[in-house]
Amino acid sequence: MQQLQATKVKQRTDCPICHYQVDPSNQDTFFSFRCGIRALMNESFKVWRCPDCKTIHCLDVVDLDAYYAQYPFDDAQLVWPLRIIYKNLLRQLTQYGFSKDHSFLDYGCGVHGLFVQYLQENGFKHVYGYDPYAPASGLGDLVTVTQQKFDYISSQDVIEHVEDPGAFLSDIDKMSAPGGHILIGTPNASNIKLDRPDVDDYEYLIHAPYHLHMFTPDVLKQLGKDQGWNVVGFFDRKYDDTKWPCLNNRAVNAYLKAFDGSFDVLAEPLNIAAALKSPKFLWWSLFGYWFSLRAGMGVMFKKPE
Repeated sequence: MQQLQATKVKQRTDCPICHYQVDPSNQDTFFSFRCGIRALMNESFKVWRCPDCKTIHCLDVVDLDAYYAQYPFDDAQLVWPLRIIYKNLLRQLTQYGFSKDHSFLDYGCGVHGLFVQYLQENGFKHVYGYDPYAPASGLGDLVTVTQQKFDYISSQDVIEHVEDPGAFLSDIDKMSAPGGHILIGTPNASNIKLDRPDVDDYEYLIHAPYHLHMFTPDVLKQLGKDQGWNVVGFFDRKYDDTKWPCLNNRAVNAYLKAFDGSFDVLAEPLNIAAALKSPKFLWWSLFGYWFSLRAGMGVMFKKPE
């Protein structure tokens, strides 16, 4: 633990969007959020909001490879709750013409490419996944996915993890076919309150120190436009915020809090019976969708022909 804490030696004081420079000596500018990974929950990190473009940034620069080594999701499986929320993600894509005849890339698909597995189960044959933290012999094989152009690319909960969002989208642009669609899902900085670290939902969205930059809808749309893409659709909540009981963002966060509050709980066997002993979880399971903070979003872009 001390080895990881010792890596917090640099600071992220420049906004990559508008290049505002935050004053690191002005402590009133920063808000502290703890890490949500079980092995690192005694660590906290400072974040700040750019006063000009309203984006959110993690001040502390860490050795991310060391922190990802503690990530609990390497053994994740395609369980029934994921099938339900992936159906929602598929619906977002098909709303903009995605079919079994199209080629598809899930960029940042995780070590096991669970959404790719879901699509394959449902008869989609031209689907691929890539994740930089997956083995190079598997889903970490960048060469294979850069040798072709994809009709549809989805990247969910990835752009907030990268240091240079413009360079990230440029890489995606190179893999997108002319006229292709790109769906980017990420937290919505406009609906995150940094002065409420006591609210579970905001704490998990900040996800320090893994989320480096979080964007407003206007900023995310402009980042796509900078690539020459057209904005063709906007979702004011993430695909995993569904009407199904228990499967909305607020219920999931309450589920974590019903145990030890760490993200690791999601990688462990479901224990709904134990969670139902929590009145908070029960309430949000039934009504969370209708009281959503709408702190996640998705933007559908289309590349010109």
